[in-house]
Amino acid sequence: MPPMSSVELVRAVLGSPLGAPVRVLYSGVLRLQVVAVGMLDAARSRGRSDRGWLAEQLSVSAKTFLRPATARRMVRTVRRVFDGDVVIADDSPTPMAPPDARCRIVELPFNSGVTVGRNAALAQVRTPFVLVTDDDVLFTRASDLERAVRFLVDHPEVDAVCAFQVELPRWYAVEAGDESELFPGHRPLRIPHGTEIDGTRVVAKGPTAYVGRTEALRQVPYDEKIRMVDHRDFFSSAAGRLVFVQARWFVVYHARTPFNRSYNQHRDDVHPDLFYLGGKWG
Repeated sequence: MPPMSSVELVRAVLGSPLGAPVRVLYSGVLRLQVVAVGMLDAARSRGRSDRGWLAEQLSVSAKTFLRPATARRMVRTVRRVFDGDVVIADDSPTPMAPPDARCRIVELPFNSGVTVGRNAALAQVRTPFVLVTDDDVLFTRASDLERAVRFLVDHPEVDAVCAFQVELPRWYAVEAGDESELFPGHRPLRIPHGTEIDGTRVVAKGPTAYVGRTEALRQVPYDEKIRMVDHRDFFSSAAGRLVFVQARWFVVYHARTPFNRSYNQHRDDVHPDLFYLGGKWG
């Protein structure tokens, strides 16, 4: 058996009885922050919005696996700003129940993978625009989905608007990546990284929380030969074909579940993906 890397060793310790105090502290701080985000959002001015129009234009597309409570939390928070259809692809042994009447669950074979799920959920979308998101993302009134859709209507040269993502519980923002974060061999960007477009900035790679044109995104499907390590590959494949911008008025929060042992057992099984990606982009 090969020796564990430093990362694997830390994870092993945190998952053992020795790591119990850290797990309790992390979970407690995260819960407090999630509550605080909700309270701050409730106090924020609603402003003017056309939720009926937005529901006709936009759907939500997500993938979940062994995290029904996390996915329900995502739906609960997105309902703060959105009343339309939510499509969730689930490859858990027992798929989750729909959280509400406008949420559909696409049941997949066990452990089909992130890419299969993302493509399956996107295939069920019937609106011209779609919010693609991870299941552990939180939304607030600062997640201005309507503004993102109207931005795309006004700017046909842009295919998707990426969120400005804040990581919890450490409370730091994730800046979108430039071309150095893509795989070597990707196509040149159609519009250079950093180009300003109406208060947004063109990016090569953003978080998995973006509002895009449904048909444009379908032209660059997730590679289903990859089960888990999909993020960098997707944006590398999209380079030169799709234009992404990042908007600071589109804010989301990312609340991971690092101590979900059953989920992480499958999430961390990435060696076949890395081998495949080495051949694809190597």
